[in-house]
Amino acid sequence: MNTYLFLAFASVWLIFMLYVGSLSRRQDRLRKELEDLKVKLGGHTGGPKEPV
Repeated sequence: MNTYLFLAFASVWLIFMLYVGSLSRRQDRLRKELEDLKVKLGGHTGGPKEPV
């Protein structure tokens, strides 16, 4: 019985870690795409915009 509990627990953690890794890759891809768009639009300042 303890073996099944361990396997279930390990499986849940494995699935959770794969999900977190997937989210991290998506976030990095979106961040890069946002930076590319900023450069294309000519608004890349390297930081937050200052008030006008």
